[in-house]
Amino acid sequence: MKLKSIAYSVYLVLSILVSISVASLPAVFLFLLLFQNLDPLLNAYGWPFVPVRLFFQSILGPMLPGFVSERFWFIFLFVPSIVFCYAIFLGVLVVMFKGSRHLLPHFEDGYYAVETEQWLAYEYYESYYVLFAHFASFFSVFLDTKPRHAFFGAKIGRNTIVGNGRLFNPERTVIGNNCFFGYNAIMSGHVYEGDRLYLKTVRIGNNVTVGANAVILAGADVGDNVIIGANTVVPKDRTIPPNSIWVHGKAIAKKPEVVVTLQSQGAIDSHTVSNCSETHNASDSGTKPSGS
Repeated sequence: MKLKSIAYSVYLVLSILVSISVASLPAVFLFLLLFQNLDPLLNAYGWPFVPVRLFFQSILGPMLPGFVSERFWFIFLFVPSIVFCYAIFLGVLVVMFKGSRHLLPHFEDGYYAVETEQWLAYEYYESYYVLFAHFASFFSVFLDTKPRHAFFGAKIGRNTIVGNGRLFNPERTVIGNNCFFGYNAIMSGHVYEGDRLYLKTVRIGNNVTVGANAVILAGADVGDNVIIGANTVVPKDRTIPPNSIWVHGKAIAKKPEVVVTLQSQGAIDSHTVSNCSETHNASDSGTKPSGS
C-alpha cells in the first residue's frame, strides 16, 4: 500500500474517533446537567410538578428506593432526556463529519481506476455520509427526507420529498422542485464498470415522480414532468425527455389531457362532448370520425 493510501486510512480512523469524542462532550455535559438540576428546577416551579410527584409517591412510595424520590422527574423523563441529548450529539457529529471530509480530495466527473489512491480517497470521502446515516438511524424518518442529503451537498428543490429514497452521492445530485421518490428509489452518482469507477452528476427536473425501487445511475438527465416507473433502471448518461413516462427502457410521451367543461356549467352540450370524444378516439386509431 502506498504512502498516500496509508495516510488516507489513518486520517479516516482518527477523524471519526475525534468527531465522535467531540460530539459526545456537549451531550454528556447536558445529560449530567439534567441529572443534577432537573428535579430541583421542577420542584421549585411548584404546580403541577409537585402534586404529580407526591401523587405517585403516595401510591408507590413503599416500593420505591430512596434515590427514586430524589430523582423522580429525571427518572420519569429519562427516555426523552436521552433522545434529546442524542439529538445534540448528532447535530455536532454531522458538522464534524462534514468538516472532516473537506480535507479529503474531491474528484471531478470522469473515470477512475479501482484499487488506486484516488479510488480509496473517493470511498473514504463518501464514508462520512454513509456512516452518519447509521448513527442517525433512529431519526431517519426526519433526517432522510431532505436535511441530511442537503447538508452533505445535494441540491434539492422546494416541496421535493425524498422520503425513503436513497442518494448514494449527495454532492453529485441535483433535484428540482415538486419531486417525489417512492420507497427505496435510488439515485447514484457513481457506477462501477469492471475495474473502473465512473463519476458523474445526476440531474432531475421539476415535477418528477420516481417509482419504488427505481434506480437512476450516474450522468442521467431527467426532464421536467417525467414519471420513472417502479422497478425501472435509468442507465448512465441517459437523457429522458420532458413530459414522458420512462418504463421498460423506453420513454413514452404523455398524452395531452382532454379538458371538457361540465355540462352543468352550460358551456358545452352533450352533442359536442360526444363529437369531441369521437374525434379524439378516432385520431388515436387513425380512422376518420363519423359525420366528417
